[in-house]
Amino acid sequence: MRSLLTRALPWLAVALIVLGAWWLWPGGDAASPRLLDPAALAAALPPDGQDSFAALDATADWTPELPQDLGPHPAFRTELWDLTGQLRADDGRRYGLRLTLVRLGLRAPGEDGGRASGLAADALLLGRFALVPEDGEPLRAERASRTAAGLAGATTDPPEVWLEDWRLRSGGADSAGGLAAGRLAVAAEGARLELALTSEKAPVTPAASLLTGGAGAPGGQDRGPAFRWLAQPRLGLSGRLLRDDAETRVSGSAWLDHVWGGAGVGLAGTRGQLALNRFLLQLDDASELLCIHLRRRAGGGTPVPTCLVIAPDGGTRVLQRRALTLAPKEATWRSSDGAATYPVAWRLAAPGLDLSLDIRALQPDQEIMLGERLWSGAVAIDGERAGEPVAGGGRMDLSGYAPADG
Repeated sequence: MRSLLTRALPWLAVALIVLGAWWLWPGGDAASPRLLDPAALAAALPPDGQDSFAALDATADWTPELPQDLGPHPAFRTELWDLTGQLRADDGRRYGLRLTLVRLGLRAPGEDGGRASGLAADALLLGRFALVPEDGEPLRAERASRTAAGLAGATTDPPEVWLEDWRLRSGGADSAGGLAAGRLAVAAEGARLELALTSEKAPVTPAASLLTGGAGAPGGQDRGPAFRWLAQPRLGLSGRLLRDDAETRVSGSAWLDHVWGGAGVGLAGTRGQLALNRFLLQLDDASELLCIHLRRRAGGGTPVPTCLVIAPDGGTRVLQRRALTLAPKEATWRSSDGAATYPVAWRLAAPGLDLSLDIRALQPDQEIMLGERLWSGAVAIDGERAGEPVAGGGRMDLSGYAPADG
């Protein structure tokens, strides 16, 4: 199983962009693409001009250029911004926050001399927003627009992406190496969320860390798919939620993933023997964990967990199978049609960190129908580190819990 994990990690690192893209993809059509289908995203894009987009060398060393890489990469066909956060209102109520924005390139910059009309679009921008309270009905919204006439777009200075009146400025490192401020504004169902974003840690490259045990850029020839993955692991959030003529002050933290590259990544293994669960956890002691739990879809064998741990000072290390346990607890949630049963509570223990965590769904009903079923939603965390209580929040993605035709 260890050798299987070693071979699987490159495409697991890219599963993020496909999960995010399909999370917002329109559903309900029997012909809709299946989750993590390697050809689905490429097939959904217009074929004309696809060869003119830039390609990445999967075997090449890569060091992020900041702040440039916090902004858009229009030379590449596909790009994803995926913000996961947790908010707490002044009255103590908790919310899970997620904003996903995907740019799908139609024409590479400068192709055929550029577009003569300001109304001609070189890309589409699609987005989905969700604000999930620990009790009550979630707020949800979807949008799509052309990147033309100011309707949608992205800039590098400052690093910002917008879709109509939704705006995400990620902040991150500025040109002097400091930490710049950002903002988020998004609306749904008559409500509006306005937040200031403060970068509290330097960006990291999760794929490189997972492939090398936290030792830096990977070496050798099998370095994974030709995508780039840059994460801002800790963005402080503060602002207000406007709803029903009332204002609620909120604060919290978020993790922002930014991924770019080509389309049609070979992830077919997730529809075969393997299934993966993914945990993105932020703790109130200013540390974060990004965990991947790899298992055989049909059961048998020993599941293999791997966690990237980011310390409060930004240092990283990778914990693998012998250094941690990550296992489901008894609590489950069953789909309304009975097609899938998900473990919605988990236990994580890392003795070397003197850390134990209980992870539970903020709301149990967070299933997504995307051809193959996926449970993807906000979680709450409670536990201990070195005998002291620790809490937090984050996101959990669970796949492979329904029959292939479910």
